[in-house]
Amino acid sequence: MNKTVIGALTLGLGLISSVPAQAADIHVGVRIGQPGYRDSRDYRRYDVDRIAYDNGYRDGIRDGNRDDHRNERFAYRDERAYREADNGYRREFGSRWEYASAYRRGFEAGYRRAYDDDRRRFDRRRY
Repeated sequence: MNKTVIGALTLGLGLISSVPAQAADIHVGVRIGQPGYRDSRDYRRYDVDRIAYDNGYRDGIRDGNRDDHRNERFAYRDERAYREADNGYRREFGSRWEYASAYRRGFEAGYRRAYDDDRRRFDRRRY
């Protein structure tokens, strides 16, 4: 009887000690966060896109105003900031290419708005 009890205890302890190793392999499938996001990397990607777009937009506004006030032609692609598209970029943002893509979209929108808004204001004053 002692051998049976000792065998049962040994078997029980062996099973209990293997539970944490098995528990590490269990995936429940529950994700915490906002609907529409798959994981935390998506949050970061959105933030970086927003940062790049905003930086580009701000620089586009500045260069569009400058070109309009100097009566230069509408040519945002000629601007150095647009071509380089790295103002505000940091290595922890990830891919420089993705940052540059969002930056250029923002730059174009900002440049277009600044250049066109000043033109419309000038036309209203004339008439």
